[in-house]
Amino acid sequence: MRFDWTDLQIFLHVCEAGSMTGAAARCHLTLAAVSARIRSLEDSSGIVLLERQARGVTPTPAGEVLAAHARVVFDQLQQLERDLLHRRSGTAPQTVLLANSAALARPLADALVAPEQGAVLVRESASEATVQALLSGAADVGIVSDAVVTRGLVAMDLGPDPLVAVVAQAHPLAARSSVRFDEVLEQPWIAWGEQSALSTHLQLRAVASGHRIQARITYPRLDGVLRLVARGLGVTILPQALVASHAAASAIACLPLEDAWANRRLLVCHLEGDEPARRQLADGIGRLWLAFGRS
Repeated sequence: MRFDWTDLQIFLHVCEAGSMTGAAARCHLTLAAVSARIRSLEDSSGIVLLERQARGVTPTPAGEVLAAHARVVFDQLQQLERDLLHRRSGTAPQTVLLANSAALARPLADALVAPEQGAVLVRESASEATVQALLSGAADVGIVSDAVVTRGLVAMDLGPDPLVAVVAQAHPLAARSSVRFDEVLEQPWIAWGEQSALSTHLQLRAVASGHRIQARITYPRLDGVLRLVARGLGVTILPQALVASHAAASAIACLPLEDAWANRRLLVCHLEGDEPARRQLADGIGRLWLAFGRS
């Protein structure tokens, strides 16, 4: 599932204006062009996002979820654009590293210790926002899922990073050899972070499958999420490598997801022909992943 950025922006304008006509005026497009973009977005996601009425349109429940999480991603981009303004004024850190939730939970610090690297700002970012930030110059190096298009960037494969369903050992699903994403969504959900990059990604996946994630508990730390799952309070989806290395792993079961998008890989990216410091940081991250077991 790959959303077109222009389609998402137009969709948000439609939701805010309450009509295709209003959105067309905001976007300086024709009504026919706006309607075509919305149809393209609905066709690509496979679900109806807007209810058409005589006096305008309103988002469906799935449309509301998509709009909410699209705003999270666009907010991240706006923050990165502000960073770019500071960079032009000479007040920004030398290097900006963006990474998704799975990457930040790994021991990234060892890749940042080269004395010639200079100042580094590390920030969590959804993969979609990271790619846009790299292309615009608002960030230098990014770690992203291979689910996003990285055209225009140098991308180094860091290895597999599959997402798995995590349940308590006593949970009925624990006896299964694998499970589908929509089956997991039927269970009480424990969310890792309210607006984490992984949370945003899973919410958008849920929207694409016609579902909505309604968390029973949202907890900011990975260890807390796993303890809640181990106690049977709900289920979640996490990167397999993070769960396997955690102390609570003995009390939980990890089930491969049957959905193709869950068998993802992580990439470290930067602009083509980029500055030596950026290439050095990207290479350092690659070596760190090898030491971590390319998991």
